[in-house]
Amino acid sequence: PVEPIDEPKTPNKFPKTLSEEEVEVLLGAEKSRDDWAGFRNYVMLLTFIDTGMRLTEFRNASLEDLDLENHSIKVHGKGAKDRKVFFGKKTAKALHRWLRVRDNMGKVWDDTIFIDRKGNKMKERNVQRLISRIQKRAGLEDTKVSCHVLRHTAATLAVKNGLNAFPLKQQF
Repeated sequence: PVEPIDEPKTPNKFPKTLSEEEVEVLLGAEKSRDDWAGFRNYVMLLTFIDTGMRLTEFRNASLEDLDLENHSIKVHGKGAKDRKVFFGKKTAKALHRWLRVRDNMGKVWDDTIFIDRKGNKMKERNVQRLISRIQKRAGLEDTKVSCHVLRHTAATLAVKNGLNAFPLKQQF
């Protein structure tokens, strides 16, 4: 009876993701730096990997969208849809510390969570360049690392750690 029904399409190739070891190496490359930018970059990576946010969602996430108590960020996503993305305790603790560092910078001109040295909202291209620099610093030149790869990695790690794939699909 199921003969006339076509099989569901499966992708020819799966999206590129980082292994857990590569994630640790990437995070370690920035965590070991003892400066303002190194800490910001570490928290940025943690946020990307824990939430699976798109680059534009990441850039536009404002302080008022951040809810540290409930471990969530309200993002304005693709297709003009608002949703909440959630993060774990480690990211919450790092974000809380980052906000203290951010507040001590002096002049901050933008209300986005992550800002550049001048206190302005980070440009997409600058975030992409930062990810590339961190990748090289981590010695992962032969591995594709981008904001979108971090997004796929977040989804893969969430499923690997027990999150049901169907609600995850709705989230991402």
